Amino acid sequence: MFRQIARVATLAVVLVGAATLPLRAQDQKGTLVFAVESLGAQTLDPILEGRPGNAVYQAAMYDSLVGFDLKKGGVGPGVAERWELSSDGLAWTFYLRPGQTFHNGDKLTAEDVKFSLERQMGPNSLASAAASMRRTIKSIEVIDELTVKVHTTSPQIGLPAGLSRAVAPEGAIMPKAYIERVGEEEFRKKPIGSGPWKFVRNVPGDRIEFTAVTTPHWRGRPNFKDLHLLLVPEESTRVAMVRTGEAAIASIGPETMLGASRAGLEVLAVPGTMQAVFQFWGTYKPEVKDSPIAKLRVRQALSLAIDRQQVIDHVMNGKARMPYPFATFAYTDYFSAPRWEKWAAEAYRYDPVLAKKILAEEGYPNGFELKFANTALPGTQFMVDIGTVIADMWTKIGVKVTLKHYEWGSFAPMEIGNQAPLIGWASMYRTAGRPDAPWRYDGAFSPESIQRLLGDKENCQETCQEFVKTYRALLSELDRTKRTALTDHMVELVSDSWTVVPIIEGMGYYAINTKKVGRFEAIAGRHELGDVFERIPRPEQTPWKK
Repeated sequence: MFRQIARVATLAVVLVGAATLPLRAQDQKGTLVFAVESLGAQTLDPILEGRPGNAVYQAAMYDSLVGFDLKKGGVGPGVAERWELSSDGLAWTFYLRPGQTFHNGDKLTAEDVKFSLERQMGPNSLASAAASMRRTIKSIEVIDELTVKVHTTSPQIGLPAGLSRAVAPEGAIMPKAYIERVGEEEFRKKPIGSGPWKFVRNVPGDRIEFTAVTTPHWRGRPNFKDLHLLLVPEESTRVAMVRTGEAAIASIGPETMLGASRAGLEVLAVPGTMQAVFQFWGTYKPEVKDSPIAKLRVRQALSLAIDRQQVIDHVMNGKARMPYPFATFAYTDYFSAPRWEKWAAEAYRYDPVLAKKILAEEGYPNGFELKFANTALPGTQFMVDIGTVIADMWTKIGVKVTLKHYEWGSFAPMEIGNQAPLIGWASMYRTAGRPDAPWRYDGAFSPESIQRLLGDKENCQETCQEFVKTYRALLSELDRTKRTALTDHMVELVSDSWTVVPIIEGMGYYAINTKKVGRFEAIAGRHELGDVFERIPRPEQTPWKK
């Protein structure tokens, strides 16, 4: 039973790995220019940057221990072509691809993997997962040149996902011998990795430049000779650069899509990158017990009052889809996606007549007053537009919405501590596209989490208690079938509570000059293009269909 999950994982990565063989050698020409709104901390040392910057530019030059399923999204092969869990659940063994090298010619071995993970866990690391890695990783053992075993303090079913480019940057592989020889400061000035792009120069506040490797690479040999990432905070300027050909690709928001299309640009949408949701704060608190939002059916009625297709068509310009339940996607691990897609189509339907009927049955035939905090996490300003639209839809069933707009910088601190400014309110929020649902569920619903939306340590009632029981069982369950059943139960508990309700599944958006690059596909759930640049063809190689 304990090896079932390992056998499935091994088979999956081998099958996906067959699709990532090096491209046929060909001439590398021209420069691929990408205009982006942020370069994060703009550091090329993986231990000094969080996910956003890493996924845009560090991914170009560094490979990760675990990578992507390029077709479905989620976890797939990386520096390790397969991995397996020990029978007691306390160790993961990673088997590396043979023949990998760093940009200076040094062989990439299990020693580099051990060194990289220990560096991410070290005292100088700013990695967001550094503390949890120190808590859960007991030791790292080099078995041989291509095999490394990670021993854990308790069963860590999600460890491969946590070391995957599909989730976080902590799996980036760095060159042990080079860093030990030149020192950290010199490494940060002249970094090397093992990815398909080699570092050329970093101009803070302006750009990062790379050049392509000239030998085959398992991620794909780049078609362009050079790659330039330009920091251009203003969206209209980014679009203008693409239109004139100064840049080939630019990140944009949905509000810019129509203008970009009318300007003759191609618009690429990356599926499964996020969900826009609305959620209720402190519904379990004694001081909220007489509030309408303390009633489950009232919360459900607010969902029935939302015409999600209208939001998709008119706010998202058709570039979004109906959501799965909270924080789940087609590529979510250990999750019965077909079952939940069917459930969501019914549960998230638009039925204002039923919504009004429920409100009347619950004692609110004339509606009620609702305070609603409208906000947007960085990079998703369209969430504010979605919040405004759904507030208007709620007024149509008699709900008197007091809408207050918050910049993210002022909203985020209200989540911390006793959450007094938010108790009894609803708000907009966002989930990120990740294959490991338990991580997000723990952060939202655990009584000890920051958000604690189902209950806190003093007020953890039946649903809250069942969530804690299910989540704890999920952490240690090794059998794939049982783990999927536990995930489904966790999703069911939250979905049936109507405490956090998805509105749409959003996408990442890019304006593309088809005279500068050929047709390509992004990776589902991966908004940033750092893992795609090497797969982008020149325009004469794969033209865009018109």
